[in-house]
Amino acid sequence: MRIETERGNFSFRCLMAGQFVGGKGWTHPSNQPGHYEVIYMLEGELSIQEGLSAYILSPGDLLVLSSDLPRFGMLPSGKKLSFYWMEFETDSTDMLGIQVSCKVGSESRQLPHLFQQLLLIRDREEYPAGSVDYAALLLLSEIAADQAAAATSAPKIVQEIAAWVRRNIKNPITAADVGKEFGYNPDYLTALFKENFGIGLKEYINLHKLRKAKEYLKATDCPIKEIAAMLGFGSANQFIKYFTYHEGVSPSRYRSAYFHQKM
Repeated sequence: MRIETERGNFSFRCLMAGQFVGGKGWTHPSNQPGHYEVIYMLEGELSIQEGLSAYILSPGDLLVLSSDLPRFGMLPSGKKLSFYWMEFETDSTDMLGIQVSCKVGSESRQLPHLFQQLLLIRDREEYPAGSVDYAALLLLSEIAADQAAAATSAPKIVQEIAAWVRRNIKNPITAADVGKEFGYNPDYLTALFKENFGIGLKEYINLHKLRKAKEYLKATDCPIKEIAAMLGFGSANQFIKYFTYHEGVSPSRYRSAYFHQKM
């Protein structure tokens, strides 16, 4: 479905949703990129890896997985496991207001009810067409609010560093550069980021560097060499190696696959 807002238009579709209940020994299946996934933990502990980032989810944890990175379970569950999940596709997570590759501890009392409402609408034929998508959008609005609340509750220094990284993402910055800029040990900052964002400082830098790279590849026809320069890489070859290492596909092939999907 196409959504019209004051800020612009974007597409959205809820693909699947459900509540998983499993026993000891279950692991999240391996999935290739192609859609976003939301996981909200109810019981037990779930370990999952997305790209190079690893997450351990406990009851109350909320994780939004990217459509661009492969994901797979790391360790089998040790006891009864239960969580809500939803898969969706969109051409603008920014318009939805959500952060992908983001884990937060949710304190929302509405989230379980919104998942239950979504599953109820999914199973009832009498609801009009598009009802599932609208229920999913309401759920994602609550998730966006949870993420925003978690971001503002992070220590001030973490918020300042995160904002600085986003502002300077076009420069060749490293965790050591950030530590030097703010006068902190990089290992200490990595622990702070892991505690507040679910990923380390280096992973946070890579996440936003790759996100900006994908934005250029999808939204412009700039040559790879120019994109490399705009992102602070010394050469096109250095950028190609970096992108391919993290994404498992070259920038050119990523761009071609995106435009092929859009046709």
